Amino acid sequence: MAVRVAYCAFFFYNVVELENQCYGNANANAGDYMESPLRVQMQKSKFMIKGKKVKVNGRDFVIGVDGGGVDTVVALADMEGKIVARAVSGASSPRNGGIVACVKNVAEGIGAVLKNKKNIKIVSTFIGLPAMEEEYKNRKSEIIRELKKNKKIIKIFNGKTTIGSDQLAAFRSGANGQDGIVAICGAGVAVHGWNNGKELIINNKGWLVDKGSGNWIGRHAARAIAEAADGRGLETKLTGLVFKKFKFKDINDLLKFVYENPTVNLPKLAVLCDAAASDGDKVAREILVGAGKEIALAVRVAAAKLLFSEQVPLVLAGGVYKSRWVADTAMNEISRYYPGKFDFVVVADPVAGAVKLALEARN
Repeated sequence: MAVRVAYCAFFFYNVVELENQCYGNANANAGDYMESPLRVQMQKSKFMIKGKKVKVNGRDFVIGVDGGGVDTVVALADMEGKIVARAVSGASSPRNGGIVACVKNVAEGIGAVLKNKKNIKIVSTFIGLPAMEEEYKNRKSEIIRELKKNKKIIKIFNGKTTIGSDQLAAFRSGANGQDGIVAICGAGVAVHGWNNGKELIINNKGWLVDKGSGNWIGRHAARAIAEAADGRGLETKLTGLVFKKFKFKDINDLLKFVYENPTVNLPKLAVLCDAAASDGDKVAREILVGAGKEIALAVRVAAAKLLFSEQVPLVLAGGVYKSRWVADTAMNEISRYYPGKFDFVVVADPVAGAVKLALEARN
């Protein structure tokens, strides 16, 4: 299996080809999972700068925004696509928090990359947000109106401002063509495919019903801890890791944490699930392998309906793929059913796709 890692420094990607590597046994269970001999490490571009002063040359720039259920990443780039400033703000999913809260965090991130840059011109901005292909598809004008209320970012409206899908931004961060599939798996999940004018989106209905996402992993982790506390389930290292990380005294602290803000707090448990799995915890491994299989199933369904006649890119974007249990399981399962059909591209930071779309939209 060949896997490409897009480093997102420029749009002509620096790519690492990992040829003929074994990514574990596709039929393995969590308990006898084979560790990959070579791991794909997702890395941030050296141009993605946070907390540093950057000398900006020239006048014309674009902005790309990658919104999400936990945070929002904003990048300022020159006209060659080189990212010169980067900021991270709060969640920007209109589905989870509503338009006002979404726009507040988007504006905060844009304001951060524009700070102290008075003489630059923003010729184009692409804002990729969750749920823009679903229930918020026809509410883009509302988002624009809300954004215009923030005077600190008003200069973006001197150029072209586009509200679009985080799914498209993620796909374009790892692919230059029009056809292929993106499997987003961060706090939320979505599988979106295109083939010769045909388009399909699945496993994209939100945190209550999605499968394989950070929210899904977090729900299963919380359930495992609760069942262990009751004596209904196996003991798990998740309990100790979660309680230590968040300074919980008992199960009631966990319940309060989860139910107060589930869409933000559940994905935080996914990181600890990976830590427990890496430490040999069978319960955590089963959760993560299950997530990988759910992602693979969604991709397989999309591929069966889109009927690709040649190899196309399959872009894997989102923080959940930092878990080897999820990433390897997903790629193994997909390759088992569709050998040689996909060119796997693991994307470190989907905001590069939003920058690319901003550059294209200026014309």
